[in-house]
Amino acid sequence: MTRSRNAPRTAAAHTLVVGSFLFLLAVVLAVAPLPLLVRSLGIVLCSYAAFAFAGLPFAFAAALLAPVAGLLTGGETWLVLLPLMLVSGLLALLGLDYAWRVPALVVSPLLYVAPQGIVWALSRRSLFAVELPWSPSVPVWLGLHALAATVGTVGAFWWGRGGWARQSVQQRTRGRAQGRSRGARRR
Repeated sequence: MTRSRNAPRTAAAHTLVVGSFLFLLAVVLAVAPLPLLVRSLGIVLCSYAAFAFAGLPFAFAAALLAPVAGLLTGGETWLVLLPLMLVSGLLALLGLDYAWRVPALVVSPLLYVAPQGIVWALSRRSLFAVELPWSPSVPVWLGLHALAATVGTVGAFWWGRGGWARQSVQQRTRGRAQGRSRGARRR
């Protein structure tokens, strides 16, 4: 098997193109005239996909810069939920990066939904009473965002970080191939 000398440059260019595409997709979703829930879920999924295919810098760009672009067409409902979306995205990506592998299945979605759950609980008290634009309802909003974060985490496991699933398959294949070559040597 021959390898190209340009493989590292090609991989870097591929990462740049895919990361830029996913960031721009998140910006388009933030600016598009879609319902607030769809826009928010689209940004969440784009940020997890950017983490899986292009790495943490592009994931942070999709999670932290794309929602700000939504201010161009978002109106006051987008402005009200913007700090909550930024904090949730930052915590979820940090949880995904630092609690990599199996703990991230719980940590990342929990860190994504925790700020939203805290805001919902506090907004029910008289001191912090504020009407947030959770449409259609708060449990649906929290449940769909937790589901999107879980799907994003599983997707990052499957496709990201050097191909967790692909890497284990390659290791098993190499082990079998090495076993065959060792057996051939013994004969």
